[in-house]
Amino acid sequence: MGDFQKLSKSLEDYLEVMYHLEMDKRVIKVTDIAEELDVKPPSVVEAVNKISAMNLASYEKYGKIKLTRKGIEIAEEINHKHITLKNFLNILDIDDEIAEKEACAMEHILSNSTVDKFEKFTKFVGMHRDEGHFTKSFNYYRKHNKMPDKIRCKHSH
Repeated sequence: MGDFQKLSKSLEDYLEVMYHLEMDKRVIKVTDIAEELDVKPPSVVEAVNKISAMNLASYEKYGKIKLTRKGIEIAEEINHKHITLKNFLNILDIDDEIAEKEACAMEHILSNSTVDKFEKFTKFVGMHRDEGHFTKSFNYYRKHNKMPDKIRCKHSH
């Protein structure tokens, strides 16, 4: 994963988009990447050349783009971070559009071990959602900046 650490935020975004295009369409085109990231095709070509030079994709000028196995592995790791962080933000009841943007920003700066803790917490909350106490208490606390009386009484004895 050494190359993963060398990827800039921008190249991580390109790699993630390429991964989704390959998974969805099986074909990665410069124009599709440009449209997805709202950039000009020459910018895409420059980024794809850099990614290709890192052996994360194969690309021939005006030809098809294909992620290598290593490129897929790194893209899957980036995607996993994104999904984990978005799920965490959803627990906090962050607006979906904001959660999407903020998960994208966070995925580039948080370490794998930190994201792992977010994932464990998210799964923990998910396992206890049926009980409803945790989520209800959190939402009450978020709105009123204090624990619900019923819960506070339990812990104060």
